[in-house]
Amino acid sequence: MDRLAKNCIECGECTEICQFLKATGKTPAIIAKQGVEVDDAFSCSLCGACEAVCPQGLSPKEMFASRRNEAVANGELDIDEYRYLFPDRKNNVMNVFRSYYGIDYRDIENVGSGGTWFFPGCTLLTYSPELTREVYCRLQTDCNCQGIWTECCSKPLLQMGLQQRAEIMQAGLREFVQKHNITRLITACPGCYYQLKNVFEFCDVSVQTVYEVLKIEPLKRTDKIKCTIHDACPDRFELTFASQVRQALEQSGFSIIEMKHSKEQAICCGSGGQISHFNPELTEKLVEQRMNEVKLSGADILVGYCLSCVLKFDVFSSPIPVTHALHLLLDQNKEFTGAKARVAKMLTGADGEKIWEQIMAEDR
Repeated sequence: MDRLAKNCIECGECTEICQFLKATGKTPAIIAKQGVEVDDAFSCSLCGACEAVCPQGLSPKEMFASRRNEAVANGELDIDEYRYLFPDRKNNVMNVFRSYYGIDYRDIENVGSGGTWFFPGCTLLTYSPELTREVYCRLQTDCNCQGIWTECCSKPLLQMGLQQRAEIMQAGLREFVQKHNITRLITACPGCYYQLKNVFEFCDVSVQTVYEVLKIEPLKRTDKIKCTIHDACPDRFELTFASQVRQALEQSGFSIIEMKHSKEQAICCGSGGQISHFNPELTEKLVEQRMNEVKLSGADILVGYCLSCVLKFDVFSSPIPVTHALHLLLDQNKEFTGAKARVAKMLTGADGEKIWEQIMAEDR
């Protein structure tokens, strides 16, 4: 905060690209000097757009992330109210969703030991099980993938200010790869990709994207469908997924049209930092802003490579369809459509109340 207070030149670049900062009516320098309000800390999506555009190389995002940690540690926010999101709990909402709808991977979870494993990420394995299985099947053929790991990368815990729990979970991840002699992880999720690279930084485990491993046969297209790509926030600074997905789409005959904000300056979909749970109104504004840019692009279809982003846009009423890059490249059905409505259905009525009680039961 001291660095922000001293070095922010109040140029307005970050407030221009960030709806949240703009709404505060303050520059990062002023916020740093006055102190970060708890509500503001949990309204920042931690997307990093502010850092990407800052001419001083400052990161307001880190100020808000630090304040989240402090607020949780000091009990200024009862983070336990959001325990339905905690991935280290057995009865978190995604685990319960999979159980309710019969989504199970036990038949393929551990085919072999050692070597390469697929790490799809929580959202993909929960809301696109058919695609998850298809990718895993192809990875078995393309790179002798030995197993699928249906665990969380720990990032949600970090974002919610639960550092200690995140560290325990990360230790468990490292213990797992040692036990199973895993030397390579392949993931479809940009959030998982960068988080796992950090978790296994000092381990003999490489992390790759599905796009650099899958042997995707180019589709023979003649219609030149125009795609515009929503870039995921975790990929903002390295653009690994951004470049690989664009290349794969172009090789399959799709044309790419860029939106006003893309790549390094992409705007958040509204799921970053779990803000859809802390500030749903802001999430709605971000989705609307993004979909307006999609419309102005003149594209035929919106493509994301983070399923959390895709699901945010899926609930928005728009004549322009949204899909995940892998559904498009592998010619798979969009099974994720209506996923959030299925969550709501699961929690509706008397049975839904019982399920919610199960999810929120006091356990660790």
